[in-house]
Amino acid sequence: MNPEIKTLFQEYLKLTEGNKAAAASLVVAHFLAASRKLPVVNQPDGSNVAEKEKGPSTQISTDDQFAELAKASNCLERLQLYTKGKAVNRKMIEAGNYGIPVNDEAVNDLGSQIDIIPLARRPKAIDISDSEAILVSYAPDSEEFKRIAAQSLEKEAQCLYGPSFLVFERSQGAFLEFFCGNKSSRSEAKNIYPYLPLTQADIDAKAAKGEDVTGLVPHGPLPLTLKSRLLKKGTYSWHLPVVAKCNEPFTNLPGTDEIAKEVAAFLAVIGKSMKRATAADDRAR
Repeated sequence: MNPEIKTLFQEYLKLTEGNKAAAASLVVAHFLAASRKLPVVNQPDGSNVAEKEKGPSTQISTDDQFAELAKASNCLERLQLYTKGKAVNRKMIEAGNYGIPVNDEAVNDLGSQIDIIPLARRPKAIDISDSEAILVSYAPDSEEFKRIAAQSLEKEAQCLYGPSFLVFERSQGAFLEFFCGNKSSRSEAKNIYPYLPLTQADIDAKAAKGEDVTGLVPHGPLPLTLKSRLLKKGTYSWHLPVVAKCNEPFTNLPGTDEIAKEVAAFLAVIGKSMKRATAADDRAR
């Protein structure tokens, strides 16, 4: 093992929970600089919250409410797979395409297939039932998070929960948040996990929990392609994300200092819950 990487791993293990975000950002930055072509590995992982949902899960007219979360000038922009809602109805974007909300009247349409590099993930739950008092939680063990997750199972609920990813998208050359907050996207999110950075500390933690780590080796973040697929169930139909391997290397990645800064900011809110969080407190909506 590269001595520098080994040192990073050792320091990571010594850090307290409050400082692990900074350590993780250093590991990510190092991997991007030195280990971009390490092989893909199969990483066993499970979802954070047990799911017992009834019927299909779609984006239930939440575009307007989500737009409120992206108005701050320095807020990390949101990557979304569109399937229905005002933006689709008003021809701002085609159903089944990925897009970045610009404002109430425009969406940056990226198409039905995009390439990204996932850099980090965090748990997220959001209650948008009251646009004047939006609740966001990044603390999966908190009562707030559990309440939102449970309420999301109710029909027409304006609550979402699931893994939130910090990604770098190729065509825009930008950092974005990809939030897998409904049942369909949560199910596919586990296929993004193997493309996230994997450190020796992660492997050791899995081994300590009794998981099979045969064949797992440390690697940096790996490129993947997001596609979409139309799913039909009875009278319902909706688009869901599909993860595929990407063999084309990225040539427009920013510097390691910028990447480390973005990762650290993205992970800094883990363990927190907030109401109508400002951009300074929660940069990724």
